[in-house]
Amino acid sequence: MNLKSFREDKLKLSQMQFAELLAVEQSQISRWESNPDAIRVDVIQKILEKTGATYEELTGWQKPIPQPLDVDNSWLKADFTKRNLSDYIATALDNVNIPDEQRKAYIDELRHGIAASIVKPQVTIVGRSDTGKSALINALLGADKMPTAWTPTTSIAVYIKHISHKPKFIEEDVDVWVFSNHVDNEDLWDERRLDDEEYCRSWKIGAGGVEILRSYGTRQGDNYEKNAGAAVVFLDAPILNTCDIVDLPGFGTETEADDNITFKATQRADVIIYLSQANGFMRIEDITYLKRNISELPVWEKKDENNLEPLANLFVVASQAHTVQNGNREQLKNILDTGCTNLLKTLSDGYWKGRQSISGYTYADFGKRELRKRFFAYTTDIPDICERFNRTLKQVLETLPLIIENRTKTFVREYVKTRKPSLLNELQKYEGLVSEREKYITLLKEIDKGELLRTQDNDKRKNDVRTEIERLSEESIQEFSDYCTSVINTDALIALIKSKGIKNKKEDVELFGSSIQSMLQEKCETVLASKSEILSMKTKDYIAAFSEGISHAFDKNSIRMDFDASWTFMSALSKISAIGGVGGFAFGAGAFFAANWAVLSAIIGGARFIAAPALAIPVIGQIALAVGLLLIAALGIMKLFGVWEKSVAKKIVKVFDDNDVNGRFRGGIRSFWTQTEDAFNQATTALDDDWEEYVKNLHFIVDADDIKEIENKIETLKVLSSFFDNIPL
Repeated sequence: MNLKSFREDKLKLSQMQFAELLAVEQSQISRWESNPDAIRVDVIQKILEKTGATYEELTGWQKPIPQPLDVDNSWLKADFTKRNLSDYIATALDNVNIPDEQRKAYIDELRHGIAASIVKPQVTIVGRSDTGKSALINALLGADKMPTAWTPTTSIAVYIKHISHKPKFIEEDVDVWVFSNHVDNEDLWDERRLDDEEYCRSWKIGAGGVEILRSYGTRQGDNYEKNAGAAVVFLDAPILNTCDIVDLPGFGTETEADDNITFKATQRADVIIYLSQANGFMRIEDITYLKRNISELPVWEKKDENNLEPLANLFVVASQAHTVQNGNREQLKNILDTGCTNLLKTLSDGYWKGRQSISGYTYADFGKRELRKRFFAYTTDIPDICERFNRTLKQVLETLPLIIENRTKTFVREYVKTRKPSLLNELQKYEGLVSEREKYITLLKEIDKGELLRTQDNDKRKNDVRTEIERLSEESIQEFSDYCTSVINTDALIALIKSKGIKNKKEDVELFGSSIQSMLQEKCETVLASKSEILSMKTKDYIAAFSEGISHAFDKNSIRMDFDASWTFMSALSKISAIGGVGGFAFGAGAFFAANWAVLSAIIGGARFIAAPALAIPVIGQIALAVGLLLIAALGIMKLFGVWEKSVAKKIVKVFDDNDVNGRFRGGIRSFWTQTEDAFNQATTALDDDWEEYVKNLHFIVDADDIKEIENKIETLKVLSSFFDNIPL
């Protein structure tokens, strides 16, 4: 301890002034400064009380920073595969003059799919304010890089990436770029477009070192009024070799904008670490927020396919565990047990059934054993408490890159398997144009002659699908409304309270309210899923009829058709951000689409590769969360006495009536089906346009009768066939 430096540099006091402050003789101050080891503990405490300084400021002591999480760089292999495939494609494009038509049809989607699929896992740190998110990140990084004092008022999403991923257009001496929270009609900077210089510069509002996060990302910051929404930070740490880390605003802050940022960012997460303070672990608000995170978390574990444990990408952490009787292990175990039990009470059985259908695992006893293994205690003050968390996270982060690489290779194989037949059919078409040109002249006459009738029939079928969407929308609304009415009434709720064994305790009643939220969300999503299956068959019939309608002329002239309506429709869907119930067709359209829809939907839009579709429908999840918070607020202030079951039931009914909960869900259902119709319209328009372009191009080739040009196309398609055969996997 350097007491003299503390007095002079920190307090700006003379010895006499310091002595007066502590009510001691000046000579005593002189002796303490000469021999700091002689200062008693009670004197240190008095200095701290009188000056308002911290122990660290007085003594110069700094808590040691933990060693960085030692994660093997398993990403190297995935990155090698990505570079190998990208170089192979780039070489092919450089060496062969492939026309835009063939490049777009056979290479662009493959290239974009690979780029979208081999992406580092994103580890998202979530939790209410002041739970120690930044402290945890610093521990994982092994460096005191992220400012911790600002956490309670953080208002931006911070994406932390390895320094090697910094784009060349970002200045060498700059570690951070800060982005606005809104540009045009987009509300959150898309970190997947980090390499797009024009895009990033259009969002950028600041740059500098890590310290600027305080200025832009806190309500006390000088630049807070500039409305920052996100920042990207480039650091050098072992863990960043295998993943990106995202530090999000705390849930439940005073601004709705912060919650919206957090909701949107967590939908892109591959791994979620949810923090809740150990001395108030898993309060009802935590449970309500965490349920949404769990329902939208991708399912990475696959039985007989990888060695990930069930729910391996979920970590529910009791942070600041040292505050519980100095880290008492038995007490912490009880806290984790209780938190898991309470969360389980609010999760629906339907959630586990949906997860089972994707993972292949059976989650016995409503997933109790699997979920409990995802609960951890954590504190950097007592390192051995962190060991289980660190070990488990290390295993997951080392495994995910291997799964990503293997699934990307599977995607490439399936892509080739799906697209090569179309390529060979097109090759056969051009060879036929050389040897049997008259057949193609006749083919085009047949197409032109029947096109008006075919178009009219196709328009009728489109209208039939739109009518079906409207019918399914009304049926969905009615079915959910009937369910809501049957459940949200005083008698039904009283019966439910008794059947569930709810006790006359505040915690039990709040958990019951949260379970009501889950029941309604599950019912709504089940109804929409069921109706989407019906639409999927209707969509499948539409695509089949479209294919049959354009195939007549080909069949009549004994020509193999090389226009793939199903692929064209799916490719169009992949460019649409919200597809609603049309997604049911994607999962039922064949093995390739069912297994690789997450990648296929990313081919054009650049969305992240995920292991499986989310189990929740976002538009409904958002409404359900709002309903859950309303119930928490209402039930949390109730006085439970007398015929308490009836009082609770009436309170729930009142919340639903006063806030038009049924109407909110109906609005969400309408929004879902509006998205569905919009997606169907866009996809069918793209299908019509592509068919029209196909016929136009065929006319051009036949009318031109340019053998040399046809031979060039034949040669190009042969090269592409060889390209497919020799992809390095």
